[in-house]
Parts: sequence; C-alpha cells; structure tokens
Amino acid sequence: MSSIHRIVFMHNEILKNGKVPTEKVVDHFEITGRQVQRDVQEMKRMGAPVGYSAEAGGYIYRKPWHLFDYADKKILLFYLFASKMAQNLALVPVVSKKLLSEIEDIYLKSYGNISERISYEFAETEPFQAEIITRIIDSMQTMTAIDISYSNAAGVESKRTIEPWHIINYSGKWYVLAWCRGSRHLKTFLVSRMTRVLGVFADAEPFEKEIDRGMLKKCLNEGYGIFKNDETVDVTVRFHEPILHFVRNKHWHPHQKLAERKVDGKNVIDLTLPVADFTEITARILGLSPNAEAISPENFRAQWLERVRETVKRFGV
Repeated sequence: MSSIHRIVFMHNEILKNGKVPTEKVVDHFEITGRQVQRDVQEMKRMGAPVGYSAEAGGYIYRKPWHLFDYADKKILLFYLFASKMAQNLALVPVVSKKLLSEIEDIYLKSYGNISERISYEFAETEPFQAEIITRIIDSMQTMTAIDISYSNAAGVESKRTIEPWHIINYSGKWYVLAWCRGSRHLKTFLVSRMTRVLGVFADAEPFEKEIDRGMLKKCLNEGYGIFKNDETVDVTVRFHEPILHFVRNKHWHPHQKLAERKVDGKNVIDLTLPVADFTEITARILGLSPNAEAISPENFRAQWLERVRETVKRFGV
C-alpha cells in the first residue's frame, strides 16, 4: 500500500474524529509506528499543520488544512467527470476502469453519500465507430498514412489520404487535425463522418510531410473554434444590451480583446478575436440575435447579413 493511501486515511480520520491514533494506522495498514512517523513528516512537507497531541491521544491538525481539502474535492469532481465520459464512447475512446477504481478506493470512500448528487451533462455528442479512433491512434504511433472515406456536411462522400497529427475533442465531438495529401494542407476532419479507415499495416506508407509542430501549435492556439488553420484574421463582434453582463463574464478566446464604448448614446461591447473560418463564429452570434452584430472585416459582416436575410426570407412574415 502506497504512502498516499495512508496519508489520505489519516487526513480523513482527523477530519472525521479530530485525531488519528498511531495504533489505528498501524492496525489498519499493518505497518510500524516508525512508518507512521515518516508519513506524518511527508504530510508536513505537503504543508499540513499536523502534530501529535498527548491530550487528544493522536495526531491532530493545529489549524484547518484547506489545501488538501480542496485537492480532495477536485479529485472527486475529476472522478465523476471521468466516470461520465466512460459511459459514452463519443466523449472518450478509452477510460481505464482500473484507474477509476483506484481513484475511488484511495480518495473517495468518504464521499459515497454525495457522489450521486453531483452530475455532468454534455449538450451534444456524435457517435463514431470505435475501430476508427483506434486506427487513427495507431497511425499517429507508427507515423504511417491512412486512407479514409469521408462524408462532408452535405453527405457527399470522398476518398482521402491523410497523415494524422493531432486528435481533439471539441464540444463533445472528436476531430483529427491531419495533413491531407490531396489538398496539401493541414485540415480538420470530424471523426463521426469517417465511414471507413484503411492503412496502418506493415506495408503502409510513412508520413511524407514531417509534423510541423510550430504550425500545429498555431492552429490549435490561434484561431477561434474548431476550424483550425495556421492563417487567421481578426474579427469584431458588437454586443448590445441586455446581454452585456453575459459578454463581460464570458471567455471566448485566449487572445480576445473587449472594448466597452457608446454607440448612438447606448452602451455596447466590441469583442475582437482571431478566426480562421467564419462559419462557427457566425453561428454563435446568430444564436445571440438580435443582440449581437458582425462588424468587421467586411466579408465577415456580409456573410452574417446574408444568413440573416436568408432566415427572414424563409421564415419571416
């Protein structure tokens, strides 16, 4: 049994009973009193205000130890989050049941009465074939290309040869950033739209494009949303009342800029952020209509206005 098991045990005993006698630890783990002393020293190195009290007859905390408490609660939330994901292949391909069991055994015995009263809900997921994500991971490990059958948003299927660089789960959906041999560009593919994957065999072709980590990092970190590209443009969205409070407290992108100003005597907030593709940001601001407005660049505003006109034309009265 590792020291972390014993430290968690002593911590929980002190919280529950105000103390933990040496004999209780010795009996529970079948160790020596000297080992308990070493564990106490380890707790002190972790910042625990722990010490022996002859009056209490065991080890106590001289003052509340919030740091470990907070870590304990974070582990609880992580465990519940991972457990929820493990129930849905669309969220995570593989979660080790052994890992979850160990987390539960080491940390969470004292939370059994409330664990069912904390839950996670995922707004949207898309199922996919389990063997496809396995083939993609194998491709990344062996650095060999794979052939895929891929359906676009309109359901039109095409054949692609790709070299997977990175897998990302975004808003409950799995995507692959891969070098596309046909287009000669780094592109984003939705795993649920892959209907077939071939390759990752002994005679499979090695990557012809060396992974450009600088390009990959820029794609992942620079642009807003899932449409990844190493070239972005700054777009500005203007928000109007009554959603200004919502905008002030929302984090859209690490490189965002918020500017509050008055336009025609009314308060507005202008949000500027880097975008590689207008599709997702346009959909987001349409969802906030009529209190969000595309400002710049001009082609971004034109695309937004066209979507508004199409909606009014189709459903307007």
